[in-house]
Amino acid sequence: MAKPESSGPDARAAQSGPGILPGIQGGGQDARATSTALWARSCSRIALIAGVFSLVLGGWLIANTFHLHRGPGAGKLRLVEARELAPLKTALREDPKNEPLKQHIRQLDQQLRHEYFRREKLAGRAAWFLLGGAAVFLAALKLAAHLRRPPAPIPNISARPADAQRSAALAAKAVTGTTLALAGLALALFWNTGRQWQPDLTSSPETPAAVPAAVPAAGPAAASDPGWFPSAGDVAANWPYFRGPAGSGITTLPKLPETWDGASGNNILWQTEIGLPGENSPVIWGNRIFLTGATATRREVYCFDATTGALLWKEPVNTPQGDRAEAPEVMEDTGFAAPTAATDGRRVFACFANGDVAGFSAEGKRLWALNLGTPENTYGHAASLTLWQNRVIVVYDQAEAKSGKSKILALDAATGKQVWSTPRPVANSWVSPILIKHQGREQIITAADPLVIAYDPATGKNLWQAKCMRGDVAASPTFVNELVYVGSDQTCIAAIKPDGSGDVTASHIAWKQEDSGLPDMCSMLCDGPRVYTLVFGIFYAFDALSGKLLWEHDTKTTFQASPCIFNGRIHLLTTKGVMISGEASQDGFKETGRAALGEAAGASPAFAPGRIYLRGKKHLFCIGTKDGK
Repeated sequence: MAKPESSGPDARAAQSGPGILPGIQGGGQDARATSTALWARSCSRIALIAGVFSLVLGGWLIANTFHLHRGPGAGKLRLVEARELAPLKTALREDPKNEPLKQHIRQLDQQLRHEYFRREKLAGRAAWFLLGGAAVFLAALKLAAHLRRPPAPIPNISARPADAQRSAALAAKAVTGTTLALAGLALALFWNTGRQWQPDLTSSPETPAAVPAAVPAAGPAAASDPGWFPSAGDVAANWPYFRGPAGSGITTLPKLPETWDGASGNNILWQTEIGLPGENSPVIWGNRIFLTGATATRREVYCFDATTGALLWKEPVNTPQGDRAEAPEVMEDTGFAAPTAATDGRRVFACFANGDVAGFSAEGKRLWALNLGTPENTYGHAASLTLWQNRVIVVYDQAEAKSGKSKILALDAATGKQVWSTPRPVANSWVSPILIKHQGREQIITAADPLVIAYDPATGKNLWQAKCMRGDVAASPTFVNELVYVGSDQTCIAAIKPDGSGDVTASHIAWKQEDSGLPDMCSMLCDGPRVYTLVFGIFYAFDALSGKLLWEHDTKTTFQASPCIFNGRIHLLTTKGVMISGEASQDGFKETGRAALGEAAGASPAFAPGRIYLRGKKHLFCIGTKDGK
């Protein structure tokens, strides 16, 4: 009798064929367990890939921070600055008139700054990618833990039934897709970092590399970039604020003309009519000159070509509040457009007597405009604007000190939004602020009745103050010899050490002079050994370190423009438009010449290589020699 066929588990396994786990063929519990095990393993691999990605990205962020923010010599950017830029700056101090060397320093400084901000932007993007990688790592790890079961042998793929094979294929695709996605993110992030950055040091002071155009292509996007601001080298190479980049009225540009004649046209390269009146001075960036003009009802900003004098554009400034408000009362010498504009090359900013403040691109596109309220000012608002990084600094003094209406504020250069505002316990004034850097600390210096105050430009915090002003304060300060020189026609001339904090009235006033030569309208000038004031036609000199009156020189004329220095000599522009040139010493002032513009003038001059720009009552003049010598 034949042995009956077995129907037990061994028999069923034998019928299933070699290498197939029990229950797989039928799609039961064993098949589901195998698929779950496959997905758990895939999630573990995804977690591993995301973890490695996050570790690598985190390491890069740490290294990048080390490059950007550690001390001199610690990172590549700092190392290049220490090895290459520092010696060049030292050489420039020894030879300050070496123009090729200046260009070389500016070019290298711009490269260093460009790389710094590129790495900063890259770091911000990397931080988001790191957050995403960490999220994938944690999610995959948690899912793997949820799916994980006690270890079970996974069958050979070639022997799996269709459902198990499908699970394995999907899991493999998940791992591959995650790997490719993270690799793509890394490639996108480091596309520009793959090439090792090297500064262009091929040029030398004798053969400087080409300097970028002084006015970059602006356009709406560039002009409205909230984080952009020019390098210190570019600011120093132009004339962007009232009395120049340092607010001192001094330029070291060589071979500027000292003789001209408006009647004959000698050395007058061009003259262009200005639309509306104004007492503000020209500001220059590259080949563009900016001015403003205003009446009681109209306010305009102008841009001229520095080479030809052609009007490139003019734009009105209007705000609803400014248009509705009654025009303020102003003195004839002040007018409605006394504050000098400020420019960073891509943008220009203007302020007017009615409280309107506006920003334009270098091409004339209005970026923003606002009104600060009509100031209560005896003679009209006259404080000029200045810039710190990407902020427009506005000193808005008005009324009496006890009224609490005066303030200083910083506006975002791209949008006009207020960054900070600090109340000022002072009365109305006409003093333009200056920016200084002393012992590594940047400061905005202001003066009004009764205080000279220094502010932190980043926060608006009051750093120090000295009580030494009184009455109508109009002369802007200057910073030389590590001292801030200030003056008021009703109080004194004072030299203040700017390294204090809090009230420094008793501790940091180096000297005071209260007898004569106290400045009225014209700002102060200092050439190092001496401090000068110009009061009602008399030119005074004081010892810069002691305050002792050295001499006084009667010019027998009147002035509104502030004195300046170029070609190593002092120059005084009279209200009749005559420039008096002279040489000063400890013993006196010796006039060397007079040059007539042929038109009344009250604004301080601006300078560019080989050129002097003067604003008359009706025209903008360019003074220079046709051959450039």
